[in-house]
Formats: sequence, C-alpha cells, structure tokens
Amino acid sequence: MIKDKKHIAICSTSYYEYDRRLQRIANSLTTNGYKVTWVSRQKDGESKKLTFVEHHIIKTDNNKGPSFYKEYNDKINAALIKIKPDIINSVDLDTIIGCCEAQRKLKCSITHDAHEIYYEVPELIGKPIKKSIWKLIAKKYLPTVKTNYTVNHSLKKHYESKYGQTYEVIRNLPSKTQISRTYSATRTNTKRLIYLGVINQGRGIEIAIEAMRQLPDYHLQLVGEGDDYTKLVEVAKDLNNVKFLGFQHPAHLSNILSQASIGLNILQAESLNYRLSLANKFFDYMHAGLPSINMAYPEYQHILEAHRVGVMIDSYGALALISGIRKLENVNLYAELHSNTESAKANYTWEREQQKLLQLYNGLTNL
Repeated sequence: MIKDKKHIAICSTSYYEYDRRLQRIANSLTTNGYKVTWVSRQKDGESKKLTFVEHHIIKTDNNKGPSFYKEYNDKINAALIKIKPDIINSVDLDTIIGCCEAQRKLKCSITHDAHEIYYEVPELIGKPIKKSIWKLIAKKYLPTVKTNYTVNHSLKKHYESKYGQTYEVIRNLPSKTQISRTYSATRTNTKRLIYLGVINQGRGIEIAIEAMRQLPDYHLQLVGEGDDYTKLVEVAKDLNNVKFLGFQHPAHLSNILSQASIGLNILQAESLNYRLSLANKFFDYMHAGLPSINMAYPEYQHILEAHRVGVMIDSYGALALISGIRKLENVNLYAELHSNTESAKANYTWEREQQKLLQLYNGLTNL
C-alpha cells in the first residue's frame, strides 16, 4: 500500500464505458492505493460513472480530423493543469501533445501507454500527409518519455528501435472473475460466429459478411461500432444470418460470448499495426472457451504454438476465412481446441499481468 496516495491522471480519447483495457488498468491502480482520474470521452451522457475512479469528461465541438485532435489535446492540457496529478498517463499518440505540454508545466512524472502503432493504422493507408504528421508527432514527443509500456513484444521491439526508450510489455488480459462467468460447457452448435471490436477497415468484417453469403447455415454476430459501421450494415442488409449488435456494455459480453462457438480475429496485413498486433479479442475468446480463427501473424503464431486454442489462416480474404471455418467443422479438432482453452487461460490472466503495471508505477513513486 502506498504511504502517501499518489494521483494518476489517465488521458485517452476512448469512451470510458467501453474501454475495458483502461478499466482494468484504472481498477488495479486504485485497488492498490493510487488515486486515479480518468480524462476521457463519454459515449452516452446518461451512462453510469465508474465508482473506482474520478472522471473528467471532455466534450468537443469537432468530432474527427485534425480539428478534433487539436481541440482534444488543448482540453487535456487545460484539464491536467487543473487536476495537478503526480503522474500523467498518455494513452496512445493522439493524447501525447496535451499530456507532454501539461507535464512540462507541472514538472510531474509522465508515462506513455502505446497500445498500437498509431501512424500505421489502416485508416491512414493512402493518406501520406496525415501519416507523416503522426510520425513527426511521435518523433518529437516519444523520445522525451522515459517510462513506457505496450501490449506485446512485437510492438516493444518497434518502439524501442524507433525512439530509444524502454517499453515494458503489459498485455490486456481478462481477469479470473471474468473467466468463471464466460466459460460454458461443450457447445452443441458450432456454427455461431462472433466478432468483438471496432467496426473499421481491415478488420475482417467485410470478408466475414462475404463468407456468410456462401455459408447460409452459419450465423455471425458483430459487437462494436466504428467508422465503417453504417456502410457495413448496408452491405449486409439482405442477409438474415448477419447481426450487428452495436456497442455493448462490458457486463453484457459474457452472455453474448456464451452463445457463440467460434471467435473471429482477422486483420489485414497491409497495416503494420495489425500485423504486429495482439488483439484483446483473442484472449476474450480463449477465456470464453471459444476456438478462434486468426491471421498467421507473429504474436498469434507464438501463442498458438504453445497453446493450441485456435487455427490460423495465411491470407486475408473470404475464401481463406471459409477454409478456416471448414476446418472447425471437424468435430474432434473443435473439441480439442475447446478443451485447450481451459488449460491455456490460466496462463493469461490480468491478476498475473497487473503485477508488471504496479511495479512500473511503484517505481515512479520511489517505494
């Protein structure tokens, strides 16, 4: 327990209601003696606030593009000057300017949480000017932050080689309590597919819809929203076996997962950010007892060699996805993968992973 409770301000552009990774991080910090203020957006003005943190909700007149990021970072800066935390936590590159400017004025500690390569997201493919701007921001600010963490070893190597600072790996893993709620008995219907995550370009949603046209006896549920949500709903409007559920409160995910049989984790290799990723949903599927279909990318290859809880496909396309789905029609293979999730999930729990988070922040408080 911390002698003098230190105050951490977590700054993100995410909606606090749906950002389960930051919810876990904030809860671990408060449980272990830190005071946490979460500077974020709010999806629904009627949403219930989290009881274990203080909230500072940022509202903007602009909702996208350069004007949004400038306004948001200006408001982060102003909020932090008012909050006066002991430690500022910048979550991803889109908050780094406001956080660093405030840290310079307050002379406090700062950490950076790089959970993706912001300038390598697929939304920036074919947009060289925007991409170069984000790279310039990274080049200016990231070398100045000495305490950093990211979500896998591939991203750690990328950031350390680019910016000369050390990055701890703190993966986003489900907790033990979530395991007991989500794990279900052997499923008799193995033709219910599920996708968790943002509905954006390059995340396999468009090819999953195409696959459903060729697999009418399968059903697909998609949980989440994003820039391409309306467009993809329109693409699938003639299909009875595709259902968009939109944003779902984290408390509802256990029940949704318990009704599924196969988890989809398909990402386009054209994006380096995706190729080096280790998606949260991979572990959500594992903890829910769902065999998953994944791309043959480094992080998934490493884990699946040790724990066979899913299958991999080599290319991004509807035919490759259908091939992966057909593999899981093998009753013995499905049963084996389903059984393997039970033993594998004990190795990937937030209770174990959070110890690295606490060690990092305790180091800043000179405990």
